Amino acid sequence: MKKRIVKFFKYLKKHICGINKTIMYVRRNTDHLYAYILLDIIRCYIVYGSNYNEYRIYEFFLIDKALESTYLTSSVHKSLLKYLYKKKSISYLSDRREFYKKYDKYLNRDVCYSKNLSFKQLEELISSKKIVTCKSSNMKENTTEILNLDNFRSPAFLLDYANKNNIPVLEETVSQHKDIEKINPNNINVLSITTLKNGESVEVISCVMKFGTSTSFEYDYKKSNYINCHVDLKTGIIKHKSRNRYGDIVTYHPVSREKLINIEIPLFDKAVNTAIKCAKETDDILEVEWNFMISSKKVLLLSANKWQDYTFAQIPEYLNRRVGLKPIYIDKIKKL
Repeated sequence: MKKRIVKFFKYLKKHICGINKTIMYVRRNTDHLYAYILLDIIRCYIVYGSNYNEYRIYEFFLIDKALESTYLTSSVHKSLLKYLYKKKSISYLSDRREFYKKYDKYLNRDVCYSKNLSFKQLEELISSKKIVTCKSSNMKENTTEILNLDNFRSPAFLLDYANKNNIPVLEETVSQHKDIEKINPNNINVLSITTLKNGESVEVISCVMKFGTSTSFEYDYKKSNYINCHVDLKTGIIKHKSRNRYGDIVTYHPVSREKLINIEIPLFDKAVNTAIKCAKETDDILEVEWNFMISSKKVLLLSANKWQDYTFAQIPEYLNRRVGLKPIYIDKIKKL
């Protein structure tokens, strides 16, 4: 306890401006005094390891104290990592070639690595497809370009361009579902489904539709001030207010002006079932965020990563009776 108190005062000194903004925000929404709010932030930090942003987002200043202990704070999540990840380095989450090989049957599109085929095979592939999506091998770089053969003198020039720009993973180009594309046609919009595994049991923890906001075409939605839309797990519908990457509430998409509520995600059940199947084939990482593209007829697995959006997933209005995710994690880990 003493160590936590000392640690908090170091934290207080470093984040005094942010803490003060949180206190002023709480004062606007309650009749609590400044000193009371500060002491309550300190209490929640010491007892639950919650930082001042989590205190504000989880609305600890409004909820019953019995509910506070149900929230998965950054501190609690960090303490669980040793149970959730069995390897310090999981290469297939960063190497696209390894990832595609491991989850080949869920990709739902033709893919290849330029250096694994003969030039003639690659030339035939590009000539037949005409438009090819080229990606970097390193998923952390996430460099992607859609190349049209008509813009090059020959397939050889297209391949040369892809290799020189370090985008040697070639994929069949697939269009997004029209209902998704009309909301944002300028990025590949991604459905992210997070699973938690225990043995053969897999539970879906969170589902978020991520819409890019680029004003001209840019494959990667992360290069824009993208919007997170919480998707109801039972219905596959966006029922609540959406937020951009900085936490601001967004009602309409800034480019298309489409309303971001009551949107039903196409092929939602198929995407959830695919995420569960992928999770069952993954033993060395128990908590995974699976990223999908939705086309007119199929669900395409794009990538997977360690989950970091547990704060967004626990915005009170998204939760059943304002109960956080911690009980689910503790229950799973007890059975490991």
